[in-house]
Amino acid sequence: MDGLSSDSRGIERNVPRGQRPVSHVRKLLFSAATVAAVLLLLEAGARVVSPGAQNQRFRQINQIVMFLGTQPSDLMLDFDSERFWKLKPNITINDPDNTFWQGTVSNAQGFRCSDFDLKKTPGTLRIVCFGDSSTFGIGARMEDTWPAQLQQLLADGIATGSSTSVDTRDVRRVEVINAGVPGYTSHQGVQHMRQKLDDLDPDIVMASYANNDFWHWDDQTDAQHAARLNCDGDLRSMLMHSRIMQLMDDLCSRVQSPPAPETVATASPNQHWAEAATVNYFAPNDKWTRRVPLDSFRDNVNRMADMCEQRSLPLILVKWPDQPQAAGNWSPRIAYQNVLEEVAAERALQIADVVRLFQENRGWSVGTYVPNDIVHVNRDGNSLAAIAAREAIELARSQSKLMTN
Repeated sequence: MDGLSSDSRGIERNVPRGQRPVSHVRKLLFSAATVAAVLLLLEAGARVVSPGAQNQRFRQINQIVMFLGTQPSDLMLDFDSERFWKLKPNITINDPDNTFWQGTVSNAQGFRCSDFDLKKTPGTLRIVCFGDSSTFGIGARMEDTWPAQLQQLLADGIATGSSTSVDTRDVRRVEVINAGVPGYTSHQGVQHMRQKLDDLDPDIVMASYANNDFWHWDDQTDAQHAARLNCDGDLRSMLMHSRIMQLMDDLCSRVQSPPAPETVATASPNQHWAEAATVNYFAPNDKWTRRVPLDSFRDNVNRMADMCEQRSLPLILVKWPDQPQAAGNWSPRIAYQNVLEEVAAERALQIADVVRLFQENRGWSVGTYVPNDIVHVNRDGNSLAAIAAREAIELARSQSKLMTN
């Protein structure tokens, strides 16, 4: 039997039993569910098509690593939302044809040194070396890097009682942690230090940056890339987790200020961009943007100094030469080294002056650079850097004693 129903004018009409008019609320919910399903499908499709704006710097470093090394090399890095990338733990590369990556890349904690306990044992002097690939030691085995050789120099001094770098009455052992990561700028160094400084509990901090800060990769700085990763709680930041929104944002930015085609790193295996970016390391193209402009570099070094000062930790800045500078020629890195000198003078910080030692031993030290490379050095070159680091530690500790006496 049919039931009765009234239309909008109040007129009764027959309605088959079991059927009722669909309410406006249900229609609205059905429409919302349909829209949500479509958006989810679009988002899934966008994630298949695009690797994501937040992975841009990560994709770039992987392309450069693969361009400079061999296929296994890109397996040593993980994406990091604050530092762009970080070392994977427990990585070893044994490839005789790989010039840059050899032996132990990282320990269980993701540092290029032997495993250690986060909690220091009594009588341990712990030095943490933050830095880029010159600290990491591209082209050298782990035991040949300057942090590893610095540890051996200091340990030998303690064993013989001849060390002036440490007080042998209070220190029985030395740990030097190599926290260098290939490709890092001072921007990444600040984030690395902020993440790890308290956990590592160092007695002395060393920082070596500048080699990558002036490097030109695309039309944006590291800070601009980082801004797209930060989620400060506002609506736009939350929406930017969507791959569709990332693609739309990238499209809008390109329409407003389109970059030169050669400055865009793609996810394809084509190494054209990586080759062009590598050339930029030797002869920067001013049409591309420095990863960290000079003023930002100064700010970053001061931020590192602030973090150490707040914890009453000595900070030693490492000044690293490229091969032309070691030979007495001009280098684009000199402007950044001048900033290091200025910040050190303003804040009474010590500098491990690797440049000076290399230039004093010019004829020999220039030959310590890895073939076809202008920044990374072999064991002998790392030995000079370790000596410069030890000298700076001696000065820093003597200055500290003077200030406390």
